Amino acid sequence: MWVFISVMCFLGSLACLLGAIIALFQKKGLHTKYFIISGALFVFFIVAIIAAPASPEAPAIPNGMNVETAASNHPPVKEAPKAVPYTIFEDNKSKMGPGRGVRVMTDAATEAEFYQIYENIRKDSKGFEFVWLYFHDTNTNASSTSGQFLGAVRFPLTQRGVALSGAKDINEILFQFEGGSPQAAKAKADKNFKDYEAVTKMLAQEEKISSVSPSIEHFKQAFNAFAKEIGFSHQINKIDLGVHAPDNFQVKFTNNLILNGAINQKDGSVREVFIAGVGDGKTDASGNDIILSIVSLIAATNPELEVSEISAIITDLGLKGENVSDLDSSVNKNGIKYSLKTSVKLGVWFFAQKS
Repeated sequence: MWVFISVMCFLGSLACLLGAIIALFQKKGLHTKYFIISGALFVFFIVAIIAAPASPEAPAIPNGMNVETAASNHPPVKEAPKAVPYTIFEDNKSKMGPGRGVRVMTDAATEAEFYQIYENIRKDSKGFEFVWLYFHDTNTNASSTSGQFLGAVRFPLTQRGVALSGAKDINEILFQFEGGSPQAAKAKADKNFKDYEAVTKMLAQEEKISSVSPSIEHFKQAFNAFAKEIGFSHQINKIDLGVHAPDNFQVKFTNNLILNGAINQKDGSVREVFIAGVGDGKTDASGNDIILSIVSLIAATNPELEVSEISAIITDLGLKGENVSDLDSSVNKNGIKYSLKTSVKLGVWFFAQKS
């Protein structure tokens, strides 16, 4: 309203001032009256401007307070915490009993996140006396359906019973993490998963390399141990690699019984091994040595086999019978192929190779 009055007074003052100037030139004697009215309206114009209230769109800011301070008086709206995802993979909730055991997999890494999961399980555990809640990481491997164990929380839900093991009071909530903290537990889980991946990758690489034993030394020790156990009189004392063929080696047990092999130069594993033997035609001992060397070779390249399983391989190859000449047979066992060739002229040739 005051704005409207001030505008009208200003316009009226100008109109009267213009009338006074015209009357002055016409000499009608009215110019004095118009000057007085114009002055009065101009005074009312000034009074109306002073009386007009400040604009409501721009509220006054007290002295000494800047815009940032004024804005800080209105706290920002707090966002609701994001729900922590987790998966229950083991739960005995459906079984009748005083307690509930729950295992969950989660990517949670802070105490606040684990506490949120605890609150959810607690609300869902009405009717139980106590709950054991176990946390597992989400990283799983081929040997396990759940990830690395991270920690656990144990808590009672009623005033009945006694305090849980390790608790001072029945209402005490016990959080326990591997390494003492959620961060340490997560770091350990991540490391174990990376270790698993590294081992898996290494085994996959080894699988690509054809071998029947991890190394010459490993083969030597396994062969000698079993040979001693079954009464084979010969041992592998020293293995010399060939001068002209450094990836080959030979062990001479007797003039009529020789063990030969080849290694992978990439990793030093034994690629294949074979035994060549002939009887001396005089005693049964030479023939018996050939059989015992073959048995020891099978045991060295397949150390997990039982004696009965080794005996079954010998039988399947045809070595247990009256006629063992002119044999040409093979048997696959745990990824290793055992081949046998015999003849009157060449004697016995027995091979162990990756199948």
